[in-house]
Amino acid sequence: MSAGPVIAIVMGDPAGIGPELIVKVLAEDGWRGRCRPFVIGDLQVMRATADSLGVALQFQAIEKLDEAAFAAGQVDVLNPPGHVPVPLPSPGVHPVLGEAAARYLELAYQLALQGSVGGVVMAPMNKESFRAAGYDHYDELQFLGEITGSDEPFILAATGPVKAVAVTEHIPFADIVHHITRERVRRHIEHLHQVLRRLGHAAPRIACAALNPHGGEGGLFGREEIDVIAPAISDAQALDIDVSGPVPADIVFKRALDGDFDGVVCMYHDQMNIARKLLARSNIATLWLGLPVIGATTAHGTAFDIAGQGIADPGSLRAALEYAIRLARQ
Repeated sequence: MSAGPVIAIVMGDPAGIGPELIVKVLAEDGWRGRCRPFVIGDLQVMRATADSLGVALQFQAIEKLDEAAFAAGQVDVLNPPGHVPVPLPSPGVHPVLGEAAARYLELAYQLALQGSVGGVVMAPMNKESFRAAGYDHYDELQFLGEITGSDEPFILAATGPVKAVAVTEHIPFADIVHHITRERVRRHIEHLHQVLRRLGHAAPRIACAALNPHGGEGGLFGREEIDVIAPAISDAQALDIDVSGPVPADIVFKRALDGDFDGVVCMYHDQMNIARKLLARSNIATLWLGLPVIGATTAHGTAFDIAGQGIADPGSLRAALEYAIRLARQ
């Protein structure tokens, strides 16, 4: 695999389905010549997972990235200091595994800051384990923004022909309305416009979803559409961005699938994610943008209930790697 961008594949929670997904995806033939992947994680876990699945991939330890061979049939594994308990604890919330997953991810972005990798793909980590390990962050994106000094990283939800961003992400529902401001809505319209252009849309068509039922019904059900969202749309239109709305949230994704829009700006996490997970249940990915390099992860969690059974569907991790290759920095 001597061509293409260098992609760090982060193992995520060692007791989740991440190691299984990585083995299944890297065992596929389609990556040669398109990227140079290596794994950041625990060597013994990766080897044991490959053995349990009957996959012939060879996992080779490296101490620094310039030792990576990127050879066919072999996957280089970089393991940061620290250790994972042997044997692994049963699948579930464990602070030691939350810390391991965080260390793997942090190393990936340290390499990104050095210009050594062009993109990062992460198997799922568990937010509860992450917090139990002492990390005071809502999610991985807030953590990455802090350690890379990135002002406003954001999530792009990728679902086939429709891409979406959310103005608010992992915060309590009761706090959402306080974070929906004219400036934040306008910036997320700009973010989506820029990434759609990077993905090949010469003139992206964007819908901005309403917050309240029926778009607020002229203020009857709330004034956010009148006071915040519509002015933000006008600001973006003044920047020559083709954006419409506020479009009632219960129809916006149908219109996008019907071809009216290439992307949707949503107001909160579930408004975006319920729709996209119904649209495509497997081959969808979550992208982290606004960071030194593209980050991509699955649209699902650690699936502790099926970990170790060999039945996890690798479709979402495969999609994450596809997007990372397309958007990677060479």
